[in-house]
Amino acid sequence: MNNISQSPTILVAILSTTLLMASCSKTQDSQAYQAACHGEPLRTLEQRNQAMEDGYLINEQFRCIDKASYMAGNEQEAKWRAANTPEAIAKRMRDLAKQREIDMQQRALEAEERARQDATEESRLAEAMQNIVIRDVDINTATADEIADVISVGHEAATKIIEERNKRRFRDWADLVYRVNHFGSAKNALFASTCGLNVDGKSLEGAPPDARMAANIYATLEMQKKRRY
Repeated sequence: MNNISQSPTILVAILSTTLLMASCSKTQDSQAYQAACHGEPLRTLEQRNQAMEDGYLINEQFRCIDKASYMAGNEQEAKWRAANTPEAIAKRMRDLAKQREIDMQQRALEAEERARQDATEESRLAEAMQNIVIRDVDINTATADEIADVISVGHEAATKIIEERNKRRFRDWADLVYRVNHFGSAKNALFASTCGLNVDGKSLEGAPPDARMAANIYATLEMQKKRRY
């Protein structure tokens, strides 16, 4: 009796399974499935998870491995294999060694150029120092010509200094900077003090007379003049 009562249930289950498999087979054989999917449908959660772990995308419509992602993955793997053959690895090592040799040669050339420039600079400074005599030139007592002869000052600034000094003496460097536009530039004030200009015998703080620095300033200014003309 029990076997007879259970028979319809068994028959239904078998029939459902058969119909499901037939449906899957029909879907799998369709052109749309073939165009979108690679391989069999992913019928279990384990198959789906494994496909994602392998780096593939899932086509949600057909529940399969997306064909484009499968092909891209294979292409990437093929490129990796091609790039890591013994021959490819050996070539990369040769290229790396060659590049290192080129870099070393470039650094050597750069070092030679720096040495040449340093030698040129030293020669330029030595020549400039032969023409440099640092004198203490007080803006409150020196003549216009003496002030103008200070490297980096010139006649225009010297004339303005004399004009302002005739109105009243300069109290200090701050007063000089305030009243004579030429020294409004920190560089000009620094250069002038380094080359001997002072106010009542006092140099600008941090810029005492220095023959070597003065020679460098002189050479730089001369080079700038040549470039302008």
